Amino acid sequence: MALEISEHTGIRHHDRVSPNTPQPTGRPNARLGQTMGDMARSIAVVLAAIGVIMVVIHRANPDPVRVVTINAPLILANMQATFPVEVPQNQSGYRLTSARFSGTPTPVWHLGYVTPDNAYVQLEQSATTNNQFLKSQLVGTKNVGSTEINGLKWTIYDGQDQDALVRIVDGVTTAVSGTAPIDELRRVAKSLATQKQTQLL
Repeated sequence: MALEISEHTGIRHHDRVSPNTPQPTGRPNARLGQTMGDMARSIAVVLAAIGVIMVVIHRANPDPVRVVTINAPLILANMQATFPVEVPQNQSGYRLTSARFSGTPTPVWHLGYVTPDNAYVQLEQSATTNNQFLKSQLVGTKNVGSTEINGLKWTIYDGQDQDALVRIVDGVTTAVSGTAPIDELRRVAKSLATQKQTQLL
């Protein structure tokens, strides 16, 4: 505000507006709209980057179950074992996680599977009736009876952490054990067939 003294009218008041003072235009702020648009685009870019990272992490952490093939161990077992090597047949959804044949000190054929329900089933065969071998297969179990499978007697072992079925024929001990239900172990035992009846998959 400025004061002006006039000889005729006395003191006058003048309201002066600085030329640098912004004046309202009644129109939307274009710069504000541009800023909001930039922010939205930035958020979209960040979300896309997060999506890419999640895909990479998922691919870097595949199914922890490591599947193996039976071919080489089965050929070796068939060549060196002094007993008919057997393999479970037609177990849909089973994943073979271990397969090996050890010739010393006692020949042992081993197969380990993860079932579709993520339980564990293993087959152990050895040309021995040694109690020590049996104990190693039956840790934490007790004899609760027997059953007949394919015309042969199998002893049933029940335990808190695992169950087992054991067959001893002609000096060869065969054990089917694991965390799967006993009925599933029966099915595996019933499906056993020698290598000559088994396709190499």
